Amino acid sequence: MKTFQRLKDEFPVNWATILAGWRGLGAVSPWPERWTEFPSLLTAKEIEDYAFERLESAGGSAELSAISDLAFMDISSKRREEIASLLVPLSESDHGDLVFELRKWRLAILQETLENLPSDAVGAVLALTEFWNSFGFPSDAPREAREMGSSIRPAESFQQANVDRLLLSHREWAASELAALKGQSAVSGL
Repeated sequence: MKTFQRLKDEFPVNWATILAGWRGLGAVSPWPERWTEFPSLLTAKEIEDYAFERLESAGGSAELSAISDLAFMDISSKRREEIASLLVPLSESDHGDLVFELRKWRLAILQETLENLPSDAVGAVLALTEFWNSFGFPSDAPREAREMGSSIRPAESFQQANVDRLLLSHREWAASELAALKGQSAVSGL
């Protein structure tokens, strides 16, 4: 399943979701101003499709105009900054929270990562390490993710018991994060 479809199946999507996905993980890198050097989490087609979905419910003429521009342009031929400049006012009109929306993306990507982990212990640990590294090992990550490679000797990292514990902590974290995000979505109406 594609990440954006998974996200749409779990949560309400708004223009801030689209903007966060379009900017990708560069926003959480040590160089957020260089976000265009990181891949987008969305395809141009996914943005176009979302724009067409939103055309029907567009509120005012400014929103309708901006959405029409996105829906009918060849997004793949434009620079990412140009598309982002169209998405920012739409995100602001939705009163979107980019940090919250990026958490949704992070969860959807983690769920995909967990479903597609290599079967060998080394591959699984490396895939999870790479996942958290791409988000800068945030303070709200599972404790085991933040400790990868620091408090456990390398030989122990790849033992099956440690991998099983690591997978369990990630699944529990994902379930807890899903509940928290859904709860916050319900309260904020996002």
